[in-house]
Amino acid sequence: MLATLLLSGCARQTPGQRRYLLGTTVFKGNQAIPDSELEALIPQKPNRRFLGLPIFPYLAFYQAAKVTYNREEHQRKLNSLVQEFKSKSSLQEEDQAQLRKLQRKYGKKITREQRRIEEGNDLMRILGEPPVYFNELDVARNLEKVQGYLFNNGFFENKVTSQIDTILKRVRTTYIIQENRPVLLRNVHYQIGDSVLDSLIRAAKEPASLRSGERYKGDRFEEERVRIETILRNNGYYGFSRQSISFVINDTIKKPETDSLYKLVDVILRLQNPPPGQSSYQAYPVHSVQFEILPPGNLPDSLFQKDTSTFRNIHYVFTQSRFSPRILNGKMLIRPGKIYSQEDERETQRQLSLTDQFRFVNYGFDTTALGLRSYFRAIPLDKYQLSADVGLNVIQLQQAPGPFANFSYKIRNVFQGLENFEANLRGGIEAVTGFNDNKLYRSQEFNLNTSLLFPQLLLPVGALRTRSGRFNPRTQVGLGYNFVNRPEYTRTSLKSAMTYSWQPSANLFYNLSLLDLNILNTTRLAPEFDSLLTSFQSQGNNLINSFRKSFVSGINFTLVYNTNSFLGPPKKAQYFRVALESGGTSISLFPGQQRLIESAFGSLQFFQYLRWNVDYRRYFPLGRRSSFVTRINTGSVLSYGVNSVPPYEKYFFAGGSNSIRAWLPRRLGPGASAPRLTQTNFSVEAPGEILLEANLELRGKLLHFFGDINYALFLDAGNVWTLPITEQFSDGEFRWNSFGKQIALGTGAGLRYDFSYFVLRFDFGLKIFDPYLGSFVLNEFNWKKPFNQNQKNYLNFNLGVGYPF
Repeated sequence: MLATLLLSGCARQTPGQRRYLLGTTVFKGNQAIPDSELEALIPQKPNRRFLGLPIFPYLAFYQAAKVTYNREEHQRKLNSLVQEFKSKSSLQEEDQAQLRKLQRKYGKKITREQRRIEEGNDLMRILGEPPVYFNELDVARNLEKVQGYLFNNGFFENKVTSQIDTILKRVRTTYIIQENRPVLLRNVHYQIGDSVLDSLIRAAKEPASLRSGERYKGDRFEEERVRIETILRNNGYYGFSRQSISFVINDTIKKPETDSLYKLVDVILRLQNPPPGQSSYQAYPVHSVQFEILPPGNLPDSLFQKDTSTFRNIHYVFTQSRFSPRILNGKMLIRPGKIYSQEDERETQRQLSLTDQFRFVNYGFDTTALGLRSYFRAIPLDKYQLSADVGLNVIQLQQAPGPFANFSYKIRNVFQGLENFEANLRGGIEAVTGFNDNKLYRSQEFNLNTSLLFPQLLLPVGALRTRSGRFNPRTQVGLGYNFVNRPEYTRTSLKSAMTYSWQPSANLFYNLSLLDLNILNTTRLAPEFDSLLTSFQSQGNNLINSFRKSFVSGINFTLVYNTNSFLGPPKKAQYFRVALESGGTSISLFPGQQRLIESAFGSLQFFQYLRWNVDYRRYFPLGRRSSFVTRINTGSVLSYGVNSVPPYEKYFFAGGSNSIRAWLPRRLGPGASAPRLTQTNFSVEAPGEILLEANLELRGKLLHFFGDINYALFLDAGNVWTLPITEQFSDGEFRWNSFGKQIALGTGAGLRYDFSYFVLRFDFGLKIFDPYLGSFVLNEFNWKKPFNQNQKNYLNFNLGVGYPF
């Protein structure tokens, strides 16, 4: 029965009339307006298919579950519950606690039965989808919508008709569109009687939304209203409203008979007269500003003693919780004596919210003869916060998921200067499999990180601290300890850092660390791994130095530019990240510090290196449900000074779920080198000093089932290389005449389960070109044993959380 339902999709007949299910909607004839915009006008959507095939699983589940559904039975059960509740509640009228308990208990049951009556039983609602029937009245309404949309987008003479076809007992609707000649804007005139307002609008940097020569678009008129309102409200005109702007359109312009490809109109933008009693629109200065901390839990003010103070002409009122007026002053962009600005108003609220101190921040204004009285009111968050989460480390199949636990403790407003102290304790275990064996090797990691976050730049120049309030400035002082126990080694690190960050705009972020100190100590090297490192050293590769007790100091800078919103349908966007790092710079500047550090911690290795990394991504929408993503990730690390290698953590690695997905994590390369195996046949990581990788990925939506199930088709390319250390050629070294032949190439497909709050990702990677073998290996893949790792090519399964890029 279920198979029949899946394939048929045919509605049941009703006496005297046959109802057909709604099929696809097709648009024909439209040239300038894309299908995606027209599809958004049609509210009726047909029942969902499986992979675009004429298979309707949700409808099948609904119809199968409906066989056992009895609406009258649920109605009787609802009536019985209501009577039972009334009877029991009447006996508990004197006991309010028991009455509330009954209300909660029966409220859930009654709501559940009401939902079953209105929407069907649980299988029908959760797994199923009710049939969507074709309705001729819907087609008539949609015709009007499409015609109106075309008219609003400059096609005044459009014609739209519909055609109905029955295919496989479903109705397909085709909308046949004749756009005809478009309407273009010839001249756009501004009639603004107030000379001050006129000069502000003409001097604005924001380009006008209505421009001569462009096609008439109704939405642009509202955009122009919003633009002018924003300009004026940012220049003190608090009471100005976009409703004061009107448009006059002259569509009687005659064109020469020889040219009828388009129609011309003139647009006149008019600003209405000021409100009654005013000779002109009024620009308001800010007369006074008050910031008030409200009592917690909406308790009455009378229960608390208020503490008031004034700093830089801003009046502060604190109830129970006190915050430094000097620090708050840097966040208050609305200030007495300044002209009112809508941008300053909203940015003040945003900056206060970003401090992570307040549950909410509200603001309001009162107009007076002297200007505006401004009020900001906030309720603080809890001072102490403890959170914990447990789960599984999910990286990919070759690293079996292992348990982890994370505990976080936060103290807000530590010194009453909006500072936050946070301590994070995390521990986890993973099971790592070998390259050519089936043994499991346990890997453990434990780290403790503490940080003190200041909502300002801790700099000796006070002016910079106050003027940077608009840019969400932060200074983080951190101290952390990390313990890693892997099959190859056991390693600990102690880190301290002081980092500045600021955000000039919503899309741009800077991070600067002038103090980044690390003490690294490898307490154990597996004999096989030690032997491998020793063999590398005999060949001139000093990777073994990276595993000696060492001191690493660095200065690093990061810039991130990101226009991707990550919400809603795909949008054209880009992501750019550049990271620069100089390690051991202070050793060159202050040689004496090396002796001082060694006297405190004993004999240490000191590293000096320069490192850079650039990651660039572009996102191209392909309709409302799919997108195409490109990515280039490259970088290099150059060592100098006594050691000829950087710290192990500063190397680059290729392979894995966020890199070249046809290879195991951090096991690709370097160059055309053979996989690095210990004497027990265990594969170790392959570090490189040069990274170059590129990715192409097509993403789209398949279906919705407790979340969006999306697909991905991808192509990955890249590798890592070591820097040449001798004139003798090595397979892993970067050489201009050979690196192109050492680019690994992989492809594959994946599924992503998007639950909104996190994405579970399944990617299957397959090698196309293996630089170690120096040949294409697609023909080496055995479809009968796709996951057999003993063959030259196999399907590499990556299991991860979040999108790869």
